[in-house]
Amino acid sequence: MFKPLLTRLLNHLVTQNQWARSHLLPFSGKTVRFYIPPAQASLTILEDGGLAVAGETSHADASIHLSASLALRLLAKDSDAMSKVRIEGDTELAKTLAKVLQNIQWDYEEDLSKVLGDISANKASTLVKDTAKEAKQQMVNFAEMAAEYWQEENPLIAKKRHVEDFVQQVDVLRDDVERLEKRMAKIRAK
Repeated sequence: MFKPLLTRLLNHLVTQNQWARSHLLPFSGKTVRFYIPPAQASLTILEDGGLAVAGETSHADASIHLSASLALRLLAKDSDAMSKVRIEGDTELAKTLAKVLQNIQWDYEEDLSKVLGDISANKASTLVKDTAKEAKQQMVNFAEMAAEYWQEENPLIAKKRHVEDFVQQVDVLRDDVERLEKRMAKIRAK
């Protein structure tokens, strides 16, 4: 029951993002398996460029291995995270599918308009966007407040300038020790 529903959702998203179909068409009939411990899932590219959830026993042409935290970083559009993903098999297939999945957009306002009507869908969409924006800003404010508290009131986090001063002092000490060792070597040589 879950696989047909997920397949339908994936094809709906590909239909909303027509550009994705053209990227996937050259790989029709191929399967990619995603390993995100403790789960795994396989996607097959259909003849029309759509996507379907493949069975667990299907042969994978490519495999993508990543941790759950890495998957969250990818969802958050962290550009450094992609370099930590391990790909086996057909790397071109895996990279193309990963790029499509990462850049696909859901036009939920269009889908809501079919159920609620255009005006209600627009208002609901605006409310969701504003709420998400406000929640994000509140989280940033909280993180800044916590960082300030842990730096000033209950020091658990070092301030950047203190760390830079410490690193500079370590560098000076290292240079002094090297000079001292050279002097001692000269004295021993005499």
